[in-house]
Amino acid sequence: MDLDQSSPAASHAGGAPTKQTLNAALALVALGVVYGDIGTSPLYAFRACFYGDFGLTVQQHTVLGVLSLFLWTLITVISVKYAWFILKADNQGEGGVLALLALVPEKGAALFSSVSTTTIMIGVLGAALLYADGVLTPAISVLSAVEGLEVAYPALLPHTEGTASPIVLGITIAVLATLFALQRVGTSKIGTLFGPVMSIWFVVIGILGVRGITMHPQVLEAINPVWIYRMALEAPGQTFIVLGGVMLCITGGEALYADLGHFGRRPIQLAWYALVLPALLLNYFGQGAFLIEHIPQLQAAGSDAAAVLEREHNPFFALAPQSTRLALVILATSAAVIASQSIITGMFSLTWQAIQLGVLPRFRVVNTSMQGGQVFVPLVTAVVGFGCILVVLTFQQSSNLDDAYGLAVSATMAGTTILYGIVMHRHRNWGWFRAGLFLTTFLLIDLLFLSANLIKVPHGGWFTLALGGALAFVMWTWIKGRRILAQRFAKQTLEFDHLLNSLDGHPVHRVEGTAVFLTPLTNGVPPTLMHHLKHNKVLHKQVVIMSIQGARVPYVSEDSCLEVTPLRLGFWRVVARNGFLQPARVPRFLRLAAEHGLEVSEGTTTYILGRSIMTPRGNAKLPMFQKRLFCLLGQVSANNPAQYDIPPGRMVEMGIQIDL
Repeated sequence: MDLDQSSPAASHAGGAPTKQTLNAALALVALGVVYGDIGTSPLYAFRACFYGDFGLTVQQHTVLGVLSLFLWTLITVISVKYAWFILKADNQGEGGVLALLALVPEKGAALFSSVSTTTIMIGVLGAALLYADGVLTPAISVLSAVEGLEVAYPALLPHTEGTASPIVLGITIAVLATLFALQRVGTSKIGTLFGPVMSIWFVVIGILGVRGITMHPQVLEAINPVWIYRMALEAPGQTFIVLGGVMLCITGGEALYADLGHFGRRPIQLAWYALVLPALLLNYFGQGAFLIEHIPQLQAAGSDAAAVLEREHNPFFALAPQSTRLALVILATSAAVIASQSIITGMFSLTWQAIQLGVLPRFRVVNTSMQGGQVFVPLVTAVVGFGCILVVLTFQQSSNLDDAYGLAVSATMAGTTILYGIVMHRHRNWGWFRAGLFLTTFLLIDLLFLSANLIKVPHGGWFTLALGGALAFVMWTWIKGRRILAQRFAKQTLEFDHLLNSLDGHPVHRVEGTAVFLTPLTNGVPPTLMHHLKHNKVLHKQVVIMSIQGARVPYVSEDSCLEVTPLRLGFWRVVARNGFLQPARVPRFLRLAAEHGLEVSEGTTTYILGRSIMTPRGNAKLPMFQKRLFCLLGQVSANNPAQYDIPPGRMVEMGIQIDL
């Protein structure tokens, strides 16, 4: 239930907590789930604007210009676009790029047959880039936190520019390996202390920011956006390029929307406006004040300024007194682990949504809680965990990852903006002018950031494009392959009247019990049943043809999830609908069907699933390598009995060869 919609009267009944109290409690929890990613951006975002191949020279006007960009980017993109606008487009309380894509079709229309290919590709690319973000976020967050040891103990942890100390790499890999190994215990158990830890984190970085501002109070002049104009006027090219670094301050902005279903809109907004935004701004301004205060030392370093900025004057860790830096590194590492957990949890939910919407094959999904949204996907854990460790070993330092990280975020945000504009125009009574004004304003900002990050493709952005492009190609191959199979099955499917008339004239032997044939088809005789009749020449006394259809909403209530139609000769057709955050539990559907007259006994019920054994030898209009990929995905997408909650020993699987 969305707490924002609960009645005020109910919140006071029987001494129950008020809605304001519940929102405050949820806001505290949201700190650990929603804001882990964006909350750790101060570890690397501000420094990225002055370090590396595209870094600005540290001067007072450049520092003030960058600070002003940070301030107005956070306000415009996060406070206005996401917290005020995007959060309003919920799919029965759920958010995320795929939930937004599911809102595009008209009510009752199928997603892939009623939505343009371009719109679907925007959603698919957004989802693919979120996966790429999921590989980069744990790597850059944990690595940048552990690198604080090099600032605290530079003599003990020597390293050359562009590489990290072996000890730092070892600690980072150990933290990441432990994090991914713990995923199978469940999000609720891992995240028990996340909210309080992140509360401490935001308070600490805010205090550090105030400490830095006292060094050079004039840094508050950056509130005036005229500093952006001055910097752009003096060096337009460099100002445009540095937007790629500024983009890093809003990484994790998509989490505000993706985690909407866990907390509701009000708690997420409350946490942002009351604590997260003030703490981030204070810390960024404190880092800016520190750099301005140390301009003489950086200028004296000359060509070694970048190395000095990295080792001795990393503005985040340098804000803390020397005696507290080890404690700050430990706190930063804890916050980075939380940020990593946030994106990992988001990828699990994204995978579950993608499976239910038909964008990905049916990978094995394990429910770790009674709450439908808390799932664990072993394949995602293994692949992403390996990818994170590989990224750390390849890029060595968090500063080397800056160029790869911003591209995924900016492209995903642009896709979200486009889909939101389409949804609001088609379903929320936004006219062309209002929708066009929204798209023109915010898409211009998104494309500006995206263009700045595209310049960095040769310096690390290639990794994001390669990974996101590969994942999008996999998703699109699965979508196209399923379309071809659906069209082929539709042409070959026998009408039920023909089968029943044939059985009237040529009866087959019937045995006791019930057979449940699972099929994606909502009409006609499933190929599995025809295959069974052809080879076994026998039928159960009661035959149930069950089709499970994924709905474009997160949850479907029990009173509207079934359509039961009795046929002749003991045949029944059951069409079940489940939301994209609900498991497809077949025995549960059968129990609900009993209310419609279907009598079944679990002990005498056999579940018959069809396994499509696909080969690329057919004449389908797909390139051979894409056919092979789809066949491989089909092998991964087995009809796992655990996926349908089928009791052990009650399933029969029948293989049917299909030539694509």
